[in-house]
Amino acid sequence: GKNIDIFAPTSNGWPTCMRVNPILNWSYSDIWNFIRALSLPYPILYDQGYTSLGNMHNTQPNPHLTVTTDGGKTTYKPAYTLENGDWERDGRM
Repeated sequence: GKNIDIFAPTSNGWPTCMRVNPILNWSYSDIWNFIRALSLPYPILYDQGYTSLGNMHNTQPNPHLTVTTDGGKTTYKPAYTLENGDWERDGRM
C-alpha cells in the first residue's frame, strides 16, 4: 500500500470510479485502538500472536509477541500488543 493515495482511480480493466482509502495513513496501533474501542469482531488468530495473515504455508505467530512461561512453554501475546508497527509482517516467511 505504499504507492496508494487516499483518493485513487480504479486500475485498468475495472469499472471507472474513484477509490477512497480513508484509513490509509493510520498506524498499526491506530487500527487496533479503533477495533478495540468499538469492540469490532476480528479473526481469533490475532489473539494467538498472528499479526499478518497470509496462507497456511507462509504465516506463523509474530516472534516479537513470544512469551515463555515458567514451565518453558511458548505462547504468544495478542496482535494488538505489538510494540512496533514496523514488525507487523515479521511472522510471514
